[in-house]
Amino acid sequence: MQEPLRILMFGTDHNVFKPGSDVRIRMLEYARLFDHLSVVVLTPRGYHVEMPTENLSLHPTNSLFFFLRPFDAFFIGSRIIRQNGITVLSVQDPAESGFAGWLLKKRFGISLNIQLHSDFLSPFFKRNSYKEFIRFLLARLLLPSGDSFRVVSQRIKDSLIATFGIQPSKITVLPIYVDRKATLREPPVFALHDKYPQFDFIILMVSRLFREKNIKLALLAFRETLRQFPKTGLIIVGDGPERKNLEFRIQNLELSNHIRFEGWQDDLAFYYKGADLYLLTSNFEGYGRSVVEAVSAGLPVVMTDVGVAGELICDHETGRVVPPRNVEALSNAIGEARRLGPDMRRMADKAKEVLLHTPPITKDDYLKMYKDSLLRV
Repeated sequence: MQEPLRILMFGTDHNVFKPGSDVRIRMLEYARLFDHLSVVVLTPRGYHVEMPTENLSLHPTNSLFFFLRPFDAFFIGSRIIRQNGITVLSVQDPAESGFAGWLLKKRFGISLNIQLHSDFLSPFFKRNSYKEFIRFLLARLLLPSGDSFRVVSQRIKDSLIATFGIQPSKITVLPIYVDRKATLREPPVFALHDKYPQFDFIILMVSRLFREKNIKLALLAFRETLRQFPKTGLIIVGDGPERKNLEFRIQNLELSNHIRFEGWQDDLAFYYKGADLYLLTSNFEGYGRSVVEAVSAGLPVVMTDVGVAGELICDHETGRVVPPRNVEALSNAIGEARRLGPDMRRMADKAKEVLLHTPPITKDDYLKMYKDSLLRV
């Protein structure tokens, strides 16, 4: 008889306690793969233990202080292990939740699966803030202790092998699931250029407005673009804590007439199909889901050298790739995209061909690969 698969997972996304949220739905899908899935979430106070299904339990740490969350997670995890028995520990990052998993591995000798959704080993990660610097140090400490790894890009896999000498057989490259049909479907009958007729060329960004996304770099490069092409528009879809700072900078740079914030949108196909160029300016990126969505919609891409750059987007082959934080290089790439429109469209077609020749997987296949990545020891 096969031993029951009981997974203890650690994460930091509080939205798992919101019914209907993406992360909640994802955990419900993961729970179907195992006999039981216990999820410990590093939270402040104000949450409650929940059991959305018989084999899924959600446990908040309800920590008094931020620095206590990994230790609270350790104590909750210890109780779960003693009560239920656990097959594999899985952590959603190699920092805060990773520390709790590492302590439990040392205490109980259970295999540790580490997931990397962001490029913790990027030289730009540790420079983003003091918190990221601490997370970088934790990642350097904890990653060698992992028994298996799930990463979202080949770039991160290569970094793990080069930095720590981790055996490739322990690492599963499993990108974030992207429903290609969602961006390939026909958009609404109205077009983005109809909504903004004052622009003869529309640059699109779809992004959470966080510091590491470096939207400020896009603004500085865009200002240079306007000197040559004054009827260019920049549409930013997304929201986040940096929005007010960005709006203030846009005003100071006198760009208000050329930039529009659209907030969060459900119908991204409308934007991908209606824009002329997709732009990503992150300092670091684990994958770059929005780039894949843009490519699947046939949109030319200019991006910094992060995430899927070098895999899906290769410079001067399937798009333009520039160094992070380089205003001049980014401005030149955008200018070229405007001047050499037919060349960019050919690159976009080639990128789409590369993507379409990558075998699509169903959601069930994806979940099976996810399960295999956790049990890969």
